[in-house]
Amino acid sequence: MSSVLNAQSLQQHIVHDKQVCTQLLTLLQKEQEALKERDADTVDSLLEQKLPLLEKLEFSARQRQEWLKAREQQGEGASWAVMLDELNQSPLTEAWAEVKSLYKKVREQNEMNGKLLSRHQSTVNRMLDILRGTSSSPNLYNASGYSSGRASSNKFGEA
Repeated sequence: MSSVLNAQSLQQHIVHDKQVCTQLLTLLQKEQEALKERDADTVDSLLEQKLPLLEKLEFSARQRQEWLKAREQQGEGASWAVMLDELNQSPLTEAWAEVKSLYKKVREQNEMNGKLLSRHQSTVNRMLDILRGTSSSPNLYNASGYSSGRASSNKFGEA
């Protein structure tokens, strides 16, 4: 194994990822509250805070890939878990398991926020359709088998 990659540098790498994931999870939880309250300014502010953290995680993932490629070129196995096991440092393995758990929580929280955002966007689009007097409802089939849209739709001001 190269001198650049040792237990200490891996420990620092894992601790850094854990800190970044924890910060990101906190921001995502705040984002969820802001989305529930429909506070667009807070959501925008949180987005600006999330971007550097995401960049750090992306850089970290690239670093791990480089380490694995270097191991591959040395004829060693190219698995992160195998590499940690070979160091025979259970604190590293445990810390990595915590980081993976945090990654999962971050991903789940982000998915929940995405669903909330999508639901809000659908609601706003439906309201805009009502105000415009348009309908985004699909055409339905009548008893004769012909498709028909809504027979009458009035603009909000005409209703």
